[in-house]
Amino acid sequence: MDNTEEETVPTPLPAEELPAPLMREDGAFSPGWFTRFEELRPYAATLSKFHRPEALAKSYANLEKLRGYPDTADAARMAAFRAAVGLPATAEEFTLERPQDTPDELWNEELVSQLSSVAYEYGVPPRALAALAERYTAEGRRFMERCRQENAQAIQQADAALQQDWGSAYEDNLRTIESFLHTMGERAGVDVQSLVENPALRANPDFAKLLLEAAGLMDEAPLHTGSQPDGKKEAHRIAHDPTHPLHEAYMRTSHPQHRYANEQYDRLAFGRRL
Repeated sequence: MDNTEEETVPTPLPAEELPAPLMREDGAFSPGWFTRFEELRPYAATLSKFHRPEALAKSYANLEKLRGYPDTADAARMAAFRAAVGLPATAEEFTLERPQDTPDELWNEELVSQLSSVAYEYGVPPRALAALAERYTAEGRRFMERCRQENAQAIQQADAALQQDWGSAYEDNLRTIESFLHTMGERAGVDVQSLVENPALRANPDFAKLLLEAAGLMDEAPLHTGSQPDGKKEAHRIAHDPTHPLHEAYMRTSHPQHRYANEQYDRLAFGRRL
């Protein structure tokens, strides 16, 4: 049984509709020769350029050479491939527009430029790259939203764990940590707000416990640079500076660290040994 694929032959028009003969006596095509075939009429603009069969055959042979994906190292063939399939002729003409509503976190102009350059080099149609960018952006938005939800859930779980461990001291301990970070931020010249809002840190209850412990250590041995701190000045800060880690505990008798704050105040103000 012959499995050879049969070549499709254009269907000739009925005899009464036939125009001039297909070929002239000199072997050239008759004007409008392609109109004899219904399937060829949509390609009139292209076929009208061929006046002789050998020119048409040569063009077809060249087209056959372009079939299949060319080697990017063959610049001439790659240029012919781009021309044959209607791709931009130069890299400058190959641009990728930012999809609508794309978050800044998902759009990197330098990366886009590199991707466009690679797409041009390998003959990727601009609309194909644009479709990939649309899909990437959509998936990126979903990923970011999922991360936000997971971060919020992790922070809630961390807060619940701290509330369970600290009990009634939960709010006071958070204020102590906030005051401690504020003081350390001033000393180091660091904006601590970004640290406080960092999901990776806020979602870790152990980090909050370490900060609370560090705040207590600073109270026992105040950090300083250069000379030893003035005890009376430090005591004055405890009593009057709201940013001091012990101020809240010193002022509120119900604070769980009130006794400790009083002891530190007395030690600094009056030089009493504890």
